[in-house]
Amino acid sequence: MSVVRHIFLLALAFILQTTWVDALKIGSIKPDLLIVALSFVALRSGPVVGAYMGLGLGFFQDIYMYADLGVNALAKSLIGAGFGYSHTHMVADSIQVQAALIFGAVIFHDLIYYVFTSADVPFEIVQILGRAVYTGLVSAVFLTSLIIKRSLFPA
Repeated sequence: MSVVRHIFLLALAFILQTTWVDALKIGSIKPDLLIVALSFVALRSGPVVGAYMGLGLGFFQDIYMYADLGVNALAKSLIGAGFGYSHTHMVADSIQVQAALIFGAVIFHDLIYYVFTSADVPFEIVQILGRAVYTGLVSAVFLTSLIIKRSLFPA
């Protein structure tokens, strides 16, 4: 049942990323909701599920933007496996730690993307750092809202 819930969360994040996230744009910098959702799934499921979910999410992103087929699937599967590994080998309960991990994941994802698409990385450093900071802040707000929800409505 949790796999269905994870797939639904990732599908919702994909829909929001491709449609609604333009409303959150600051200049040319947009948050990456896909990495936030993938990190949420992988931190709770482990490295194998995180890698497969990242591969599937990246594959759908590659189909949506087919110019560089396979690059998003590679980057997202590595991020999913990395977050899943941190689930079993690292304490990532605090919001600050999770936001910092997401900050690093966005930088890692963008560097993989720019290396494999042969883009000019030095000119994109400001974009990469801006996207990482913005996504980290969005994830902190998301995680804080989850903590508030859990305290108001315990399961």
